[in-house]
Amino acid sequence: MATKAKLLIVEDEKPLRELLKTELTRSGYNVQTAPEGNEGLARYREESFNVVLLDVKMPGTNGVDVLAQMKEESNLPEIIMFTGHGDIETAVKCIKGGAYDYLTKPVKLDELELVIEKANEKNRLRRENINLKLEINKFENHQIVGKSPAIQKVLDIVKRWGACDEHVLVFGESGTGKELIARAVHDASVRNGKPFVTVNCGRLNVNTAESELFGHMQGAFTSASKGRAGLFELADNGTLFMDEISEMPLDVQVKLLRILETGTFRRLGGNRDINVDVRFVFASNKKLQECVERGDFREDLYHRINLLLINLPPLRERTEDILPLAWHFLKKSVANGHEEWEITEEAMASLCAHNWTGNVRELSNTIRRACILATEPVITPDLFPFAPPKGQIPPPGSSPTSSPTVPLWVVERAHIEKVLEATEGNKSQAARILEIDRKTLYTKLERYNLDA
Repeated sequence: MATKAKLLIVEDEKPLRELLKTELTRSGYNVQTAPEGNEGLARYREESFNVVLLDVKMPGTNGVDVLAQMKEESNLPEIIMFTGHGDIETAVKCIKGGAYDYLTKPVKLDELELVIEKANEKNRLRRENINLKLEINKFENHQIVGKSPAIQKVLDIVKRWGACDEHVLVFGESGTGKELIARAVHDASVRNGKPFVTVNCGRLNVNTAESELFGHMQGAFTSASKGRAGLFELADNGTLFMDEISEMPLDVQVKLLRILETGTFRRLGGNRDINVDVRFVFASNKKLQECVERGDFREDLYHRINLLLINLPPLRERTEDILPLAWHFLKKSVANGHEEWEITEEAMASLCAHNWTGNVRELSNTIRRACILATEPVITPDLFPFAPPKGQIPPPGSSPTSSPTVPLWVVERAHIEKVLEATEGNKSQAARILEIDRKTLYTKLERYNLDA
């Protein structure tokens, strides 16, 4: 059996203390004990525990005061108070002081273990949230967030390709962050102090492409009241990022090929060559070889730019990056706020289960939307625009609540379904029973794929 939680038992009654240690150790817990409050505090300060069992009535410092000192020094462990002299006033005081639960002796061992498991789960979630926040802090000074082997491989390639001065082609689905990779290539190069210029070739048409890229002379066309430098000149000595290169008009592709081969071009309406020293980073969400076969992209240009290739994998193929990215976007969305946000375990599971056809861009928008809709600083699955995976939704008539390990949304769905059956589909009555408004009920019906 794998070790469960690390427990600290602070109890002055030796028989009970030793009994709890023996039984909980047998159940797989790592247990340490202390006979009174001050020694318990000393152990608490020396090691990191998941859950603390703290007696209220002890000689010397009582458990309520020990609870206050423990919470003041560390908010991580969950503390369960238990006593043989229970009263409501003390219980309320302990809960307000940050205790996870308050139990009255004698307590059955299986009931105690159930409370410990729940407290440990809450502690695990808290630690996971903190670790993800710390992980995001490591990426604060970097443009690319990710810890998966796939993205680490990309970053290694970026460093290698950045060091040389050849042109780079980045391939990846829409929303995967190709511009960030292009910037990383630029930052890793000797040109990192020079201009980084971007252009979306998909927004260029035959009439505007040459003017945007090459610039134009005064009078080159009707509205050209004065001369203008193009993007190639603006990127001189730096890097020009050409996104959606597959969308570039064919006649402009010919002139781009000339620039790549000679480093010279002419402004629209000009009669002299202009020399530039530009490093190109191209990006495409289409396979250029297929574009060549269809006649939409020049084969000679394809072979010229397909020298150093970076394949950027979609988010669904690097699921380890979903939660770090979610925390990154959450931190950006609430940068001006003062609240400490959390992401529930159900929300984390929902994020990791989603297919993310829109990749990182979709994840960013999802987190931003959740922050706007949230009424408290907690991200929950109902704030997402997508429902739980249909394969995980139990069939009608099943009993998902029979298992203590099912996600919260499964229990909620089953309860809503029962209330609707009891009210014979009367949504107004069901909303009153559930103590939610009709709008919220309709939202949950749609999310859980329940028949309206």
